[in-house]
Amino acid sequence: MLDRLRRHITILILLLLIPSVGKSQSAGQSDQPDQPRPLINVSTNLLYDVMFAPSIRVETGLGQRMSLSVSGTYGWNDGWLWNDKVRVLIADTEVRYWMNHQGAEVMRRGLYAGAYAALYRYDFLFGHKGQEAKVNWGVGLSCGYSLPVSRLFSFDFSIGIGYVGGKYKEYEPSDDNYQHNVWTADKIRHYFGPTRAEVALVWHIGKSKRVRK
Repeated sequence: MLDRLRRHITILILLLLIPSVGKSQSAGQSDQPDQPRPLINVSTNLLYDVMFAPSIRVETGLGQRMSLSVSGTYGWNDGWLWNDKVRVLIADTEVRYWMNHQGAEVMRRGLYAGAYAALYRYDFLFGHKGQEAKVNWGVGLSCGYSLPVSRLFSFDFSIGIGYVGGKYKEYEPSDDNYQHNVWTADKIRHYFGPTRAEVALVWHIGKSKRVRK
């Protein structure tokens, strides 16, 4: 009889303690510092824009120090001022690690390092020698710095070094209008060195709101 009574009392005490433990845990969580919500950055590379190859990049945060971006560049034009023909189409994705984590300022300011992968399609004609590739690929590492100029805008300065590979064709134009080409060789590209450079104008979409963890 006494054993049964002790068992019931123990169960009752445990049931009374459970709500208090839950309240203490929730109170401890509310005391933790606020965490910034990931922002969305939309940017354009001014170096490509002035060469009539507009680009756009969309970037979003991944946790406290990481971000993921995708970008595209399109410049499929003839009649360039400094050469006969430059056509380029680029798509890439990049993961960045931000060195200086400053709460809501992540993706707004400071140094970062990144790794990227890209696909290239191009057609370059210099004088009477041209190169054309349907698809080349590349991987590389980047580093950069984001300099804010206001709450909504900043400038990104970055450079990337990596490898570009894939098949391409060499050709010569057969008429003065560059409408017909004569293929002269099939080659494979193996290039290692600078593969990208950016002076980007960045627009920060959304507010620097904070949510409780």
